[in-house]
Amino acid sequence: MQRLAKACLITFVGAVSTLPLMAITDLRPVTLPFTQDLNVLRASLTLPVTDRVRKITIPSRKLKMRAYNPKKDETVEPISLTIPRSESGVTEMAKRLASGGRSEALQNLLLDRLKKLGPTTRSSVKVELQSDDFKLINFQALADELSKEHHQVVVKSKELAGEKNTWKEFRNQLSYLLPREQISRIHRKIKAGTDLTLDDDLLPTFAKKMAGKFIIYRGPNCFHAALAFFDQHLTRAPSVNVKEEEGYHRAMINYDELWRVISSEFYEVDPRNSPLKYGDLMVFFGVPPESPKHINFKWIRHTAIYLFGPYTFSKGSKSPNTPYSVKTLEEEWSTWRALTQNLGVKIYRRQLNVSSGRLPVKRDDWIY
Repeated sequence: MQRLAKACLITFVGAVSTLPLMAITDLRPVTLPFTQDLNVLRASLTLPVTDRVRKITIPSRKLKMRAYNPKKDETVEPISLTIPRSESGVTEMAKRLASGGRSEALQNLLLDRLKKLGPTTRSSVKVELQSDDFKLINFQALADELSKEHHQVVVKSKELAGEKNTWKEFRNQLSYLLPREQISRIHRKIKAGTDLTLDDDLLPTFAKKMAGKFIIYRGPNCFHAALAFFDQHLTRAPSVNVKEEEGYHRAMINYDELWRVISSEFYEVDPRNSPLKYGDLMVFFGVPPESPKHINFKWIRHTAIYLFGPYTFSKGSKSPNTPYSVKTLEEEWSTWRALTQNLGVKIYRRQLNVSSGRLPVKRDDWIY
């Protein structure tokens, strides 16, 4: 793909001279430091809630679609298992996953796959299962094996109604993203003392539809989930979702596509001075250790949407093994600190009354 060697020149209406406009693939200056301490991130609102962490599993029908893929759709991700290298670990896994009376056959199958992979120092390896393998596997047991956690948060309306300033501020933050009709329903529930569930009452359309759910496709990732939280049409715009990756669902957003939207429709906030607000975009970077003066979008590792209190909304990866779920800031931080050298976070807030910018001068002015 071509790279834009020099910044474009545009003439602003009423300006005397032309000013350089950086291409979105250019490096951008670091104007605020990366946040590298979780304690810097503070909530603007703490609501009265109950929080039940529940296990969510992939429905059997979705597992079977991935296992057999009857339409041979290349964007449907096959099922893989992370298998322990030890024979005892394989034995225990086979006992958990095998259909009736097939544990020994499944154990032999998994051991044979390990042998074909050859020696490694890893304690476990990922093995892609073939359609014939599922004759030995119980799909419900497999769903339990691949389960993830999701925070089921309930806001206690009676207590919130008694904290008028808190409810007023919360309503202001919600109105930035939720339609007026939804805000009115929330208000009626609070007046009636009916508790609010985060999944059903307090999320915009896309997040409400997808929270706690799995898909079957390879591709829709944390970048897509973050942008679709604001507006699902944004992720479909030809000026945003420019490149279709072979073998991946069209919804996948690449990190340079994400960076273009951030650059044109968001502004950075300093979490040292501004507590987090509902709808803030959290971008996790792998930061070079030498205190860089510029930001490279290739450092981006993950995005999540901040909600309120300690809660976030995100999808863990481009794999359908990760659901759309509500997590906590601490869980997000711990996960990506373990996966990223020198983790740093930046907070971006969407501008009001924005519309997606025009395409670059050439559609192939993107770095991959």
